[in-house]
Formats: sequence, C-alpha cells, structure tokens
Amino acid sequence: MQDAMNWGGRQAVREETIVPSRVARMDAEAFVNGSSQNRILIKGGRVVNHDNIFDADVYIEDGVITQVGKDLTIPGGTRTIDARGKLVIPGGVDANTHLQMPSMGTRSVDDFYQGTKAALAGGTTTIIDMALPQKGESLLEAFEKWKQWAEDKACCDYALHVAVTWWGQQVAAEMDELVAKHGVNSFTMYMAYKDLLQLQDPEMIQVFKMCRNIGALALVHAENGDLIAENVKKLLQAGVTGPEGHALSRPEELEAEAVNRAATIANQVNCPLYVLNVMSKSAADVIVEKKKHGAVLFGEPIAASLATDGTHYWNKCWRHAAGHVTSPPLSQDPTTPGYLMDLLGSGSLDLASSANTTFTEGQKAAGKDDFTKIPHGLNGVEDRMSVVWERGVSAGKMDPCRFVAVTSANAAKIFNLYPQKGCIAVGSDADVVVWNPNRTRQINAKTHQQAADFNVFEGMICHGVPEYVVAGGRVVLDEGELRVSQGAGRFIATPPYSPHIYLRVHEREKVRFPRKVDRDAYEPGAPPVSSIKSVMEPAPFVASVTSNNGATSPSSNGHHHHHHHANGNGSVVGEVTSGVNGLSLTNGGGGSRKVSGEYKSPPGSANSAQGDGFHLRGATAAGSINMQDSTFSVSGAQIDDDTPRRSTIKVHNPPGGKSSGGFW
Repeated sequence: MQDAMNWGGRQAVREETIVPSRVARMDAEAFVNGSSQNRILIKGGRVVNHDNIFDADVYIEDGVITQVGKDLTIPGGTRTIDARGKLVIPGGVDANTHLQMPSMGTRSVDDFYQGTKAALAGGTTTIIDMALPQKGESLLEAFEKWKQWAEDKACCDYALHVAVTWWGQQVAAEMDELVAKHGVNSFTMYMAYKDLLQLQDPEMIQVFKMCRNIGALALVHAENGDLIAENVKKLLQAGVTGPEGHALSRPEELEAEAVNRAATIANQVNCPLYVLNVMSKSAADVIVEKKKHGAVLFGEPIAASLATDGTHYWNKCWRHAAGHVTSPPLSQDPTTPGYLMDLLGSGSLDLASSANTTFTEGQKAAGKDDFTKIPHGLNGVEDRMSVVWERGVSAGKMDPCRFVAVTSANAAKIFNLYPQKGCIAVGSDADVVVWNPNRTRQINAKTHQQAADFNVFEGMICHGVPEYVVAGGRVVLDEGELRVSQGAGRFIATPPYSPHIYLRVHEREKVRFPRKVDRDAYEPGAPPVSSIKSVMEPAPFVASVTSNNGATSPSSNGHHHHHHHANGNGSVVGEVTSGVNGLSLTNGGGGSRKVSGEYKSPPGSANSAQGDGFHLRGATAAGSINMQDSTFSVSGAQIDDDTPRRSTIKVHNPPGGKSSGGFW
C-alpha cells in the first residue's frame, strides 16, 4: 500500500494500519571491513534535518554520505532503497545510557552487544555511555575498562562520559588527560548516592572549574543525597519497605533543589551545565527560569519521563512497581509527561535520551523486603525514538524538524559530534533512518530486542517506525530484519570546546570580567565625595537680568536663588529663581526687562571642556556634540528665548514633503 505524505501540504495523509510486526531476532554476524554494501542509494524520500525538510535522494559510499539531491550520478552495483512516502532522517544519538553497568552487586542486563542491537532496532545509531569509577578509583582505568567492553561488543558507534566520584590532584590530572588524549569532553557528577558516588558542593565547585578550564561539559545527576538519606531512615523505621518507599524518599522538590544548586554553582564559575534525567515539573521549571537569565544550561528528559509516571509505584503488583524504580523517580503527577513534552517541543528543554539501565525481575527482587536494595533503572534505548514521535509529533507538540533536533542533532551539537552525526549532508557519517510516520507498532516486552523481561512502555501503540536503518554505511535493519555485527561499532572521540557551547561561554567571560573602580586614595577626615553626584548633578545656572534702565546683575545658583534687583528708584523690579530646570522671573513692579542665561559646567569636570553651557555632556572623541545630550526643558529659561516669536508660519509643503508624482 502506497500512502501519500502531507509534510509540506502536498497531499492528504491516509494512515496505514499495519498489524504490529515483530523484528526478527538473528545471531550477530562477524564484522568484516569493506562490506559489499558499501554503495547505497536511498531514493524518493523526504529528507528531514533539524532545520529543514526537502525532497532528495541520498547516496552513500564507504560509510559516508557523498551525494544529496535530485538526478544523482550513481555507479553500477549500487543497492537502491525505495523511500517513497517515507522520511529520511539522521540516525538517533542517545546521549545517556548505562550498558552492563555494575550496580548493587550485579550489573545491568543489557550489555554493549544487546543494548546497541536494541538501539539500532529503534533507529538509534550512536550512544554515549557512562564510565563509572568508584570512589578512589582512577578515572583513566575506568575509561579504559568501559571502552574495552564496548570495543568487543558494540554494534553501533559509541562515545563515553566519565563520572567524577571523588576529588583530588590525581582526578584533575586525569580529567585533563582524558580530554587531551582520549576523546572525552564530558564529566558526570552525582549529587545523590551518599557515601557511594555523591560529591559535596566544595568538590563540585572544583570539578566545574576544571571542566571550564579544559573545555569540557559538566553533567549532573541532580538529587539532594543528604535529605534522601534522612528520608530513607524515617521510612524504614515506619515500616515502609515496598517500591513506594523509593518515591516517598525522593520527593520532586529534592530534584528541583539540586538542579537549582548545581545551576547556581555552574553559573558562578561560568561552566556549561547539562542536567541528566529531568523527571519532574519543578526541576524543569528551574531549568527554564535559569535559561531566561542567560545560563548556559541544557535539560534532558528521558523517554520514560515523557511517556509514563510514578503512580505505578503504588501498583499492587510488586514486580510491576519495582520495574519502574529509577532515580530520580518518575513523577507522581500523571500530567508531568505531557508538561515535559510541551517544554521539549518548544525548545525549553533540549533533547530526549533513554538513561537505559535495565535489570531483570530476579535482579530487582534483591529489594523485595527493602526498597533501598532494588537496583535503579529502566529501559528506553530501543523505544526512545518511537515514543518521542508518538507523544511529540503525533500529538502535535513538535514538528519533524524538532523531532530530529531532540533525538539526534542537539546531542551531536552539545557533545561536538555535529555534523559528523545528527545530520543528512554530504560528508556526514552514513547513519540514516528511513522512517515511516504512518506505520504503527505496539511495544511489548516479549518482542523487544532488549535483554530485560519488563518494559515500562508495555502496550503503548506508537505511530512512527523505522523501516530501514543504515549505520556506518551498512544496512542493519532491513524491512524488519535486524542484521547487526558484533564489534562493528567505533569509538567516536568527542573533542573539547564545542562551539555550540563555548562560543557563548567565552563571550560571557568577556562581558562578566570584573573591573575595579578608580578612585582617590582614602584620606582620614576628608569630606565625602559622591562620584555619581558629580556626574549626574545638573550644572549651575548663570542668569542676568536687564532692567529698563539697562543695568544688569548676575544670578548664579545650583538649586534655588532669590535675587532682588533694584531699579533706579531703589524699588524691587523682580525676583529671579534659578533651579534644576532653569530660570523663572516674577515681575515685582513694572518696566520691561530681558532675561537670559546659560548652564555652566562645574570647573574641572569632564563637561567643562565642551565650552557650550547648555550641553551637559562632554564632546565625543571626534570633537563633535554628544548626540546623547539634550537641552530640552519645559520650564524656566529656554535656549531660544532671544529669538523673536512669529505668530504664523507659511508652509509650502505638507509634512513629509510634497508629492513628486501623480499618485493622488
């Protein structure tokens, strides 16, 4: 069935109803460089990047996009993929995964093979995982360990964050080396997991400063670990041992407080900040407010926080409730997913990741009598893109361009992989997805590719399905058949000083550079001088009054001055009042008089060089009148008082000039 597309208003959309299909499971193939699939033409689709949509064919050769456009010159032996009626989008970039991560005496069940295989099935072609050293462990050793795990198993490209779980000179030196020599540009700090991973504020300040100095990005897991520890004690003493205790010990204000604290610290040291796992409205609101005030800050909700909520922690089935345990916990407010999706669609939040950390029912059961022993984490690496399309694009909260931005392009920009990743363009990596926006699938733990036996999106029907996935120039998803190669994924270095971040950071540093005030040395007993008053106080007015006998007398005062001038008979002629806005005259006894005056700058002031008493500002560097000055005043003496008044003015042309044509 061939469906017409409505992206661009060409034809009406007729939704295609398809029985949900199961992606075929296949054993991993041995990876061989120089595969025969090195030339691929994706023909007839609509290319969607984060900034535009256009009709074009895409030609791939040797793992790179080499042509984009119409009427391409294609060599023989090229495989053609028919993309008519489909979207051609960049492969997804999932910036937050935890594959085969050690936790609570076990490790997450999706290893680098199973996890990246599931990622490819869902349209994600690059992941960024987390190397997590224990307190006191070398960051370099942890990085090498994670990298080795991935090299042996990863089916798609990957990069690595490195967590900082303690602080010292060794950590600072290793951070510098990881950035300079090992392709790492991001470091994660945990504000929770007290006595295990948590950093205190003084340590965070030092890590943030180090990140800023080496051009890296600081990431935070934001929760108040000290208050969580206190809450846990109270709940266990009260007999609360089930999964609901996990949510009760971590109310969302503890997430919001930690986000605010981390953002404040980062802003003070001018370090860019990325908030992982935004789960609540209040935490998201903090991010939005900080951005309004200019913070270089990025917010990352995850697929689960965009599609489900924390009411599941009170489910009567312990297995179901425990399957949703993650940190920070899912919000108990069922309207939160829609709220976060609104912020993501509008640009207030930046990208959607998965935080994929999966455990089986048996692993979760370690906490059947104590919620603190339930391993934290849930799935999302496979379903992330379909969930965001369903709850975002299909719900009318974002367009396809924004979908590409939040699922691939923004992550690529933030971690300095763009345009190698996150873009359909000549020279970009051949990570391409042919996306069918009209096809549907139902999420089911029995058919998903992940090793976990539970899925938090169970039963959800998603519009938007990848039909073909090309990773590194190889077709890995082919009309529902998944053909992955273990070890085919490459480590992708993330260079420091991402221009999408650090151009702002550097300009902020210039603008915010502190400047001292130059002033005279302190002298005991000297009268106080207000530098602001000396600049802003109006100049004194100097006036002269000419009586009918021609005699004149001056009047000068900075504020108010009453000057009585006697005429030839010794009687008072008038009273002159000189003030801030000028001069006024009250006639005290007949006879014509002329009043004139001018403002004089205080001797020695910057304005005194102007030479024009009516101008309060000094001349420009070129010597001309300062156009920021104004001599306008509605009271007192005026600069044109000596100009004869005319009762009428003859106007030859209307305001704006006369018409030169016959328009009217």
